[in-house]
Amino acid sequence: MNADFLSAIGSSWQFSPSILFALFVSGWIYFRGWRNLRQRGSNRFPVWRLAAFCGALLTIFVALQSPLDALAPFSFQIHMVQHLLLMIVAPPLVWLAAPELPLLIGLPKWLRDEWIRPFARWRRLRQALAWLFRPQVTWIAFTATLWIWHAPACYQLALESGFWHRVEHAMFLTASLLFWHPVMQPFPLRTTYSRWLLVPYLFLAGVQGTILSGILTFSPRVLYPHYAAAPNLWNMTPLDDQSLAGAVMWIPTSLAYVIALFWIVAEQMSSSKAIAKRSRNPQSVTPARRLPKPLGPPQSIWARLFERRAVRMTLRWVMFTLAALIIIDGLLGPQISALNLAGVAPWIHWRAILVISLIVGGNFFCAVCPFTVLRGVAKKFNLQYSFPKSLQNKWPAVALLTCFFWAYEAFSLWDRPAWTALIVIGFFVVALLFDLLFAQAPFCKYVCPIGQFNFVQSLVSPSEVAVRSPDVCAGCRTRDCLAGNEQTAGCQLSLFVPKKQGNLDCTFCLDCADACPHQNITLVQLRPGIDLVSDAARSGVGRYSQRLDLAALIVVLLFAALLNAAWMTAPLVNLEEALTAVLGWGRLPIVTIGMLLGLLAAPWLLMQLLGKATLAKVDETADWRAPVMRFAPALIPLGLGMWLAHYSFHLFTSADSLLWATQRMANDHLATNFLIGGGVCSCCTAGSIAWLLPLELLFLDVGLCMSLWAAYRIAQREHSSSQVALRTFAPWAIFLVLFFVACIWVLLQPMEMRGAYVAGL
Repeated sequence: MNADFLSAIGSSWQFSPSILFALFVSGWIYFRGWRNLRQRGSNRFPVWRLAAFCGALLTIFVALQSPLDALAPFSFQIHMVQHLLLMIVAPPLVWLAAPELPLLIGLPKWLRDEWIRPFARWRRLRQALAWLFRPQVTWIAFTATLWIWHAPACYQLALESGFWHRVEHAMFLTASLLFWHPVMQPFPLRTTYSRWLLVPYLFLAGVQGTILSGILTFSPRVLYPHYAAAPNLWNMTPLDDQSLAGAVMWIPTSLAYVIALFWIVAEQMSSSKAIAKRSRNPQSVTPARRLPKPLGPPQSIWARLFERRAVRMTLRWVMFTLAALIIIDGLLGPQISALNLAGVAPWIHWRAILVISLIVGGNFFCAVCPFTVLRGVAKKFNLQYSFPKSLQNKWPAVALLTCFFWAYEAFSLWDRPAWTALIVIGFFVVALLFDLLFAQAPFCKYVCPIGQFNFVQSLVSPSEVAVRSPDVCAGCRTRDCLAGNEQTAGCQLSLFVPKKQGNLDCTFCLDCADACPHQNITLVQLRPGIDLVSDAARSGVGRYSQRLDLAALIVVLLFAALLNAAWMTAPLVNLEEALTAVLGWGRLPIVTIGMLLGLLAAPWLLMQLLGKATLAKVDETADWRAPVMRFAPALIPLGLGMWLAHYSFHLFTSADSLLWATQRMANDHLATNFLIGGGVCSCCTAGSIAWLLPLELLFLDVGLCMSLWAAYRIAQREHSSSQVALRTFAPWAIFLVLFFVACIWVLLQPMEMRGAYVAGL
């Protein structure tokens, strides 16, 4: 890029008289109306509204008159930036300025009286405008405009014709103003629909935007011939330029939708909280007829299946059989992970299915855990020792999970079937020893790394083990659900179901339901994530805000979600190889240092900074750990979104590897000629699945939205003042967004196909 080019760019500012006149007149009319309203004493039009309107006009000017417009025909990514300014930045600023009254009052009186007022009284026109600004209509108009103008024929027409290019920009701006109108709800607009309608409104807008961005980013060919023939300004191929343009559309628009979605949810939650507060004031409540007390929360769709003990035991033995097959093939089969059941079943399929089950149902793996198959026999010989009180917390799990993530990377466990088999055997042995030595089930509650992962992630699950009717429990004196009876043991994790809330430490074993003589315990529906924002005292758990060990476990799992995926990407693999070559060390010390930094040092430092930043916002002198313990549950959804995105990548890109491993195992150990399919797996490249990355990013989007919502609700719970709540929420929101961006960066990198079946093996 030479000096002449830069000079040409600098001199390419345009000053179209028509655009400058329109922007100036609009700004002047708004200013006159705004000043008039301020002089009348209106407090609804502070200075920031004027600044918002001026910012919108400036954004439109930059989009249409700056060098962006001159570079747009030569660079798709620059053209996309121009469109984003017109569609994502300018319209919200316009509606934030609440322009209706200032623009109306700013007009000359004769113009208002002779032209505006007659039309304003026209009922048909008012009805048409009301219909035009309905969310259903604005969403369709926005989506249709976006997709139509990005169709190759239309986009090519706009690039080759100045007139149609201006029409395209005008339609983008108009459709975006319509789209953002119900979201911003500018004063004095009053809507008849619930603001909750805007949650699917924004979510679906994000979905369609993700699909379009994904098409642009991952298309194997240049979609617009104009850019294929355009001069190369950035030493970039037209296909790379198109991919980057898709990313430019993708990330800012997704963040805009996420921020708007969070704003809507937070606003509605605040309104609900205010209404509930007023309803507790007897002077403000009108006496109403008492309604019959509900029988209890609705049952989960999984209740009828898992309530049956025979079903749970059958599934447990199925899992036991699968574990036995993994052990046999891991020890006796070929030590090539892609061809061994121990190389593909645990590391590709089971992990993904585990996370998916947590999201769609609950902690079902623990309910059918194969490692507890022999618990009934072991308890007959139990020595009834008490598990050490100093270890009755999550610190052992933090240490074990940290060691596991380190060992997974340091020793390439995914590529060592025999080691995987030995790990499975180790789980069986340790679980059996704990059942022989200790009373209750301390292995499940405090030690098992898989269980601890499930406990944390199940806090956003849609199902919970709970009582059907609290009144029945109030009249119960035996507490069989906790103590057990002659037929079955009660809860061995010391959770008293009537006082239990959420899924922490609950294995979904439903022993409590089997022991209940009143059949009053079942799986009930739960609003996903609602348990994250409650700080109630829970049976056997206590308060989340007083559990530093739980906060540490959540933080380790959050950073492990990022680090476990990042270590498979090309940049980190190259960095590891470079450090090994420069320092002359082996791989083990490099991985060890990386894991210590990524799982312990960096999280500890960041949490300390966040804790102190939170306290600084409210001038508190408490220890920095206090806000970390309060806000830690809000980190879970984003971490779960990253786990799901990462494991989905392996599942969908290597789904049929289980078939090849099973076929090979059957032929080796059973001396058969068993054939499931022919040929070689053709799915072992992520690029062959165009929808995979959009799906991964969608998982992250949902996780970020839920984490932001939970963090804000926690801030509201701790501080009655909305301003103080926002100040304490701000550091966590910034951290969540930055972590979200880091996760996106990881997913956009080339990733190793660990355990995938590759031709030539």
